[in-house]
Amino acid sequence: MKSRNLFLGIIILFIGVVSLLASLDVIDFSWRIVWKLWPMVLIFIGIIVLPIQDWLKAVLLVIALAIGVWLYQAESKKMAERYSSTWVGSIRQWWDNVDYDIFHLF
Repeated sequence: MKSRNLFLGIIILFIGVVSLLASLDVIDFSWRIVWKLWPMVLIFIGIIVLPIQDWLKAVLLVIALAIGVWLYQAESKKMAERYSSTWVGSIRQWWDNVDYDIFHLF
């Protein structure tokens, strides 16, 4: 198996799973946070060009992906805390309550 195909497969799988979970409201996903973590792409490319065996590249890619997910979660929590204390957060909470009240009228 070529490492290029493995990298592309992992990226497509990641985007598909995250998009599915976001559309089912299982997770709160933001492309803004993903954009902040763009250096992870350099890490993935660096792993791919390493002159090591394919199975070791696969393990390193999975570990790097897990670290990327963990970093995404940490950044998401930071953004939630930052916006919850501002007027944007209070408007969002108000809108969530209005949305909840409207759907529970029927």
